[in-house]
Amino acid sequence: MVARGNAHILLIARSFHSCGPCFRVTTRGKRQQSKKRQQAKAQFDYTQLLDNEQVIESGANGSVGTEKDIESINKDFLQRTKGLEPDIELKQLSQIKEEFYQRYKDRYIKPSEAWYTNTWRSLTKPKISFHKLINSDVQLDTKLKDLDPMEFQPAQLMENPLNVGDLVLLKVKPNELAMCVSLPSSTMDPRYTFVAIDGTMCFATKNRVLLRIPHKLPVGVNSLIQPEGHHKHLPIGTLKNISNQTNILPIVTRQLITSRYPAQISKLAWKCLPITTKKLQLLHRSLQNYMGPWQIPFFTLVGLVQKLDLNKALDGKYGIDYLTDLVNNYHTADNVAINSPTFVSTYWAILQQQESNLWGEIHLNTALLSPISVTIVPLKSQHLYYAQVIEKLEANSYKEVNTFVKLVNERKYRDISNLYPSVIQLLKDFAAGNFHNNGIIVTLISKIFRKIVRYKDYDITRDVCQDLINEIVPNSLSNPLLLNMDLALPSSSKLMESQQKLYYLTNIEDLQRENSGNDSDRYDFGDLRVFCIDSDTAHEIDDGVSVENHGKDGMYTLHIHIADPTSMFPESTAIDSVGISTDILNIAFKRSFTTYLPDVVVPMLPQAICHLSDLGKHGKRTKTISFSVDVKVGYQGCGKSLEIMYDSFRIRKGFVSNFPKATYDDVDKILSAPDNESSPVKADLESLSMISKLLREQRIKKNNAVIFGEGFNKGMVTLNANAEGELTEVSFSNQEETPSTVLVSEMMILANTLTGRYFAENNIGGVFRCYKQLPLDLIAQQQYDSMITGTKKGLFPKLRDIVKLSSLLNSSFYTGRPFRHEMIGAKQYLTVTSPLRRFPDLINHLQIHRHLQKKPLCFTQTQIDSLIWSIQSRADILKRASRDSSTYWTLNYLKKLAKSDPGRTYDVMITSVPQNGFAGCVFPSLSFARGTLKLQPKAKYYPMIGDIVKDCKISKIDCLEGMLELEKL
Repeated sequence: MVARGNAHILLIARSFHSCGPCFRVTTRGKRQQSKKRQQAKAQFDYTQLLDNEQVIESGANGSVGTEKDIESINKDFLQRTKGLEPDIELKQLSQIKEEFYQRYKDRYIKPSEAWYTNTWRSLTKPKISFHKLINSDVQLDTKLKDLDPMEFQPAQLMENPLNVGDLVLLKVKPNELAMCVSLPSSTMDPRYTFVAIDGTMCFATKNRVLLRIPHKLPVGVNSLIQPEGHHKHLPIGTLKNISNQTNILPIVTRQLITSRYPAQISKLAWKCLPITTKKLQLLHRSLQNYMGPWQIPFFTLVGLVQKLDLNKALDGKYGIDYLTDLVNNYHTADNVAINSPTFVSTYWAILQQQESNLWGEIHLNTALLSPISVTIVPLKSQHLYYAQVIEKLEANSYKEVNTFVKLVNERKYRDISNLYPSVIQLLKDFAAGNFHNNGIIVTLISKIFRKIVRYKDYDITRDVCQDLINEIVPNSLSNPLLLNMDLALPSSSKLMESQQKLYYLTNIEDLQRENSGNDSDRYDFGDLRVFCIDSDTAHEIDDGVSVENHGKDGMYTLHIHIADPTSMFPESTAIDSVGISTDILNIAFKRSFTTYLPDVVVPMLPQAICHLSDLGKHGKRTKTISFSVDVKVGYQGCGKSLEIMYDSFRIRKGFVSNFPKATYDDVDKILSAPDNESSPVKADLESLSMISKLLREQRIKKNNAVIFGEGFNKGMVTLNANAEGELTEVSFSNQEETPSTVLVSEMMILANTLTGRYFAENNIGGVFRCYKQLPLDLIAQQQYDSMITGTKKGLFPKLRDIVKLSSLLNSSFYTGRPFRHEMIGAKQYLTVTSPLRRFPDLINHLQIHRHLQKKPLCFTQTQIDSLIWSIQSRADILKRASRDSSTYWTLNYLKKLAKSDPGRTYDVMITSVPQNGFAGCVFPSLSFARGTLKLQPKAKYYPMIGDIVKDCKISKIDCLEGMLELEKL
């Protein structure tokens, strides 16, 4: 052994006594030996080698000899072995040592020094020599002004989208936090760079994030990763998208920033996981509803976990009362700081307890990139029920499973229906996607199918499971997704069924009579023409538009009339009440939106209220909330200009009754009619259409609004009845923009934008809709800005552009704060135009009623903040359910095509960066046909995002899983 400083360098020798110590360095396999040396160097502190060049002579059992003796031994050894192994390069110890120090310096010291000196430009950075930070436990100076992510407010997730410094759990590594260290670089590579605690880099799009904790970097830190500098050694960095450029995270960066909080939070989260698990078990007993599943806001649940005292909860005498009181009186966690370790451990604990069927889906919001709710599964009908089913099926070496399989193989379906209803229900729940992380259930179902002769070689999927159900019960539901517990339709949920009965039993006429109030303050619009432009199949008509042409100076008055169902409820007029007290509104809040699926429509409000409130019944005097504003049309250069007179904006309760017939098709025909065919209706529609186009042009050119062009929303699913009257025949249509659709959308956007401005200026609490653009790297931002510039020139993004930009686009979300909606181009955007199908609009209408009466508002800001999470959760659930159902029917259509024509090929468009020989893809003519394309291994180059790949064949389809796999022929 030769010792330097406090470190020891092991000398490799054939025999210490006979040959003397030396190093043998092979010229082949240097990479492997380099790795071994890197592993060996972890045993000693090289920084001290760099700081101390004194030699301490020592040996295994005492003194080995002087350095001169060791050099002599090495020289003798080299002379005797010279030429014996031509592929081995023999080096002197001093040469090995020198080369090692140089490699270490080039690979680790220089990058750390460059980053620390040049990239961290703040004067408040730690006053510590960077050499001492490598392989040490030195911590950051506590005086640094960085955001401590050990606690955060949920509102911070709304204020800032995913950015560098945020801590995340990723699908590829869900057991420990990582840090976002780099933004998407371009449309060709929309992946973020994340760094694990050990410094490992991974690249993923934002949809791979499971959980996010907001965190800002210390002041002065401009970047975390950097290109690896040029040196003559093998690179240690990581490749991303340039084959000859590796990226490196300097050691100092990892020790100071990227590993500090992720390691602390992950460690504390694992430490408190057993306690959190116990707390969630106790809370579940008080939160579950025996009639059906429901969703609790995730931050409310975390707040309950934080507040719950285990000693009180486990008290034999008062524990149940304590839990009940805690749950009933804890409504929101918005004003409570969320403890990050508890936040993470709650997420992990729920994943564990999903296997016991206590909790259902964790719902993730794609804008906030955070869990916003979790489904609470009923204890008796799910947890205890399936525990008994599993126990029975596993008993006596799976005797009941064997009997069930024998009946299936013999096709005795009537016997199965009579003897095994629990197994049929198990299969239905599996097909509907009601089990999450439940390995026991999956194993049991696999055992069943492996013993059924005709299924034993199949992959066990939800589609296969549904095939078996259809054999046993021929008249099964055509779309099993309708039984999903999160969707909670009245036909499959006892809780929703009971709510629907209450809707039927409510005397709407009494409700209308008791709460009609004094309508003397309503403005009667008389014979003013109100155009309720919608499709022939619309379920609710809740908006209409009017225009008054003043005939001089280009002045017009626009009126947007909205149905007024809130006037039927006491909450609109009560003076001393706050919040919701009416049962119907409480149910409407739980539904939050009308459910629109290809298969079914479930109204948010009772149909009787919708019919009474609907606009469009010509001659019927109908109540409205009307939004009016003056606009001035002028001439600028060769075109027209529009000026909105913001000071003229007013909100009034109104009456309207003149409703000319106006579907989208009707309006388009009228607007396209020859100019010599004039009429008052056509004149009004032409004025509205002209103003709507100017409104859109103004949003685009002045407010940077984004408008999608051709190819967007193709292949929308419509179901038609078959010979038996069942909705199973699939047809597709494209959502195309016409003058009538532009007219309606721009008028509704105008009303929502002006009302948002009005609420903000008058300090009225309301439910706003917000969109925040993602922070992007330089090139990606330039490409996004180029899209904005093109839009201003009338070059709207087409399908190929949308596919490229999709990963760089964020999602909108509901909030109680007047944040900007950047996609629409509005400083504030508050929805008021659909109160019959959106509960946020109902809340805003109730606020308007109280405000116009100069009474205390119906909702405080705190109440609105607490309602937001449930509303957003329901919006996300219904959005996903609509997408999944449309995907299910689209893939069913493709599955039938593939079965009838096995050799059929398709052209697909690439939607993701190719990785490991696979890439995401979409059928250009079918928006819901999205899948994975297996690329040819011998291809000279891989296609890029937006490229069309021809002659692809479907290799696998699972309609219920939404899985579509193709391969390039």
